[in-house]
Amino acid sequence: MTTSSKAPSAAFRSCVDEALRQSAFLIDRWSSKLVDAMYERSVGVPDPAERHQIQDAIAMLRKNRAVIAQGFPEKLKKTIEDDAGTARKSLHSGRSLSSVSFDELELMGDNQVQEAVESARLQQVVRLTCEGELSSFSARLSTAQGFLVVKGDSNPLRPEIMALALHRLLQELPVTTQTRAYWLLDGARIMGEELQSLYVSLNDFLAGQGMAPAAYGVIGTSQGRNARALPRESGAFEASSNPPELLTSDDGKAAAENKSPPSSRKQLLTLDHLHHLLLGDYENSSDEPTSFSEFGTEELVHQDFSHTVPAALDFLTELEEKGLVSTRIKLTRPAPSPPVAQLRARLKTDAKTLGQSLAIEVVGLMIEQMAHDERLLTPVRQMIASVEPAFLRLAVKDPRFFSDKTHPARRLLEAITSASLEYASEDAPGFPEFMKNLQEVAALLAQSQLSDAQHFTELLQDFERKQNRNTTENRRAQRLAVQALLQAEQRNLMAVKIAAEIRARPDFVEGKRIITAFLTGPWAQVMARERLASQGEAFGSSQAVYSLTLDDVLWSLDIERVATHRKRLLEMIPDMLQSLRQGLASIDFPIEQSRPFFDELMALHRQALKVQPEVPAAAPKNTHALKKMFVADDGPDGAPLWLAPSEVQHSGFMEDWDGPSVADSRENLLAPQNSASPATSGLAGPDDDLIDLALGDWVDLLVDMQWLRAQLTWVSPVSTLFMFTSQGGRKHSMTSRVLRHLLKLKLVKVVSQQGVFEGALDSVARTAMQNSVQQGKGG
Repeated sequence: MTTSSKAPSAAFRSCVDEALRQSAFLIDRWSSKLVDAMYERSVGVPDPAERHQIQDAIAMLRKNRAVIAQGFPEKLKKTIEDDAGTARKSLHSGRSLSSVSFDELELMGDNQVQEAVESARLQQVVRLTCEGELSSFSARLSTAQGFLVVKGDSNPLRPEIMALALHRLLQELPVTTQTRAYWLLDGARIMGEELQSLYVSLNDFLAGQGMAPAAYGVIGTSQGRNARALPRESGAFEASSNPPELLTSDDGKAAAENKSPPSSRKQLLTLDHLHHLLLGDYENSSDEPTSFSEFGTEELVHQDFSHTVPAALDFLTELEEKGLVSTRIKLTRPAPSPPVAQLRARLKTDAKTLGQSLAIEVVGLMIEQMAHDERLLTPVRQMIASVEPAFLRLAVKDPRFFSDKTHPARRLLEAITSASLEYASEDAPGFPEFMKNLQEVAALLAQSQLSDAQHFTELLQDFERKQNRNTTENRRAQRLAVQALLQAEQRNLMAVKIAAEIRARPDFVEGKRIITAFLTGPWAQVMARERLASQGEAFGSSQAVYSLTLDDVLWSLDIERVATHRKRLLEMIPDMLQSLRQGLASIDFPIEQSRPFFDELMALHRQALKVQPEVPAAAPKNTHALKKMFVADDGPDGAPLWLAPSEVQHSGFMEDWDGPSVADSRENLLAPQNSASPATSGLAGPDDDLIDLALGDWVDLLVDMQWLRAQLTWVSPVSTLFMFTSQGGRKHSMTSRVLRHLLKLKLVKVVSQQGVFEGALDSVARTAMQNSVQQGKGG
């Protein structure tokens, strides 16, 4: 579905400016109301020590009120700019429930973990408080942005951005974590209420600008790395839509079994616990408690939050009772098979350390995620679910499974899930043989004695050998393709510079279209190859033969001057023509495509050799072929890249073409048949200028009227060339411009932008974040 039709309007920019203007008044009201709310809270606190702490927090708020009022508008502006730019992918100073990554968690310190939970909790409460007015405002703002349907994630004034700006500002103040926690206890709710009023005002502002609300649509959830649920319905909670795969179970019993535990029992899987598991802190069991039935004795309780947690949970409960909490924030997990459920229960009962109990929980979530990932074909998902017992036993015995990214068991899961993405359907060539290999792996994993790293190493090596993907022939083909593309890219970049140099020469003759197209096209390529070949050589050690040929050609084009030096022209013509042909041969340029140039050049020379030469008019011959290959247009990509036939053959290069428009073609496109839910991403929407694809991403590519599943295996250093590899090692390379066109035309459909295994681990991290937010602290 097309999600935008035009660039953001002036009304959009005016709305953002109005929001920034009003933010100064908003934050002033927030500070004033927060002082009153904290005072009321302190009056009702029976404990003198806690009451004194709240009063100190009030005093610090009053002291810093002017700084907050002055700093919030600028901090909000900076956060909006970060969100609009590349920093959107990694707003490290504040995270939502959906942004935390398994790999990033390992690199975080304990304080960063706590700050991440604090920020996520703030964003949750703020959004839940103001979402009633958010949907109407987002609908009008989406129209102002040029979208045909609501794109809530593209709203630069959404609650998450406002909360993040506030959290960033408060973190910079010279106050303790405990003081900030007291501020946010009531401050989160008050900020939500203020945003409600702001959204009403901005909605009226846009209505006055003639902006009608955009429609809410339903689009299948993409599995891509940067894909977002688009758009969410009114009242939806952004973070709750991730991970969507954990919300797909229709099993009422499973949902009942996985309800949030009573408040007297703490969640085992929290962000703090998962962080320590990744660091390997639980590998030494001698320092761990031996009882986990009641999870209050051994939790790493951070005293900075001890007074604020109960009230925060009471507030969330109140919102839920009022129907303000979307039911989608309650994660429900699919029920495991009875044998697996029994094994989990037995292993948890026998667990002697916190690390072992946590490992069982993490492996269960991880396998469930992969077993319900619709990017995988059903037989593959069933196989993954069936081998959970082997990984449960391993995780209990070997905690390095989580802390060591090179652990053979992790690599085996990565290899299986990655290889399976190559098959779009169960009817795809090679899939029966692939499933046979998987069944053999599953049979070996079913043996209870296979529970150490060595056994998994042997399984991994055997599986990779049978996949036969890293053969000598495949490596050679990949090397030749990459060499061809790198050579072509470097030559083309150099040719662009040389073409500009040619046009800037004082002896360059304008008005001769065929000659100009040739000299700034093929001959610039010839000179670029010559110049690149001479790089690294001592100055003067090699002669620029083809540069000298250019001098001769340009001199011979001046008819009036040549008429007085006919003898010189007659002497140079044979060598000039020979040099021109040799130069074209050096880049493997098809001689028949250069014939118009030679015909034009000879016509000019004949004219110059007449007794009374006439300056010929511009040749009316068609120069479309040369212009199409070499001459830059007015588009953002400039001149198309040109590859020699041998380079095309090695790399499977797909040349640029005068394709149909997006509007004319969309209705006539074929869709991949029986594909495992290929997800179209927003990579090439009209509102995007960049191709956000990374190595390892999978796509469905239409080639010769057939859909092929292909993986992105190489991107050039300057991102002008992309190469995909489909089954059998077949190469498909193209320029960034062609790839953008194919994405817009839905002739390339993004299937997966994140590994299945990597996504499963990230889902575990998001669940840990969710548990920490609901529980009220990071540990």
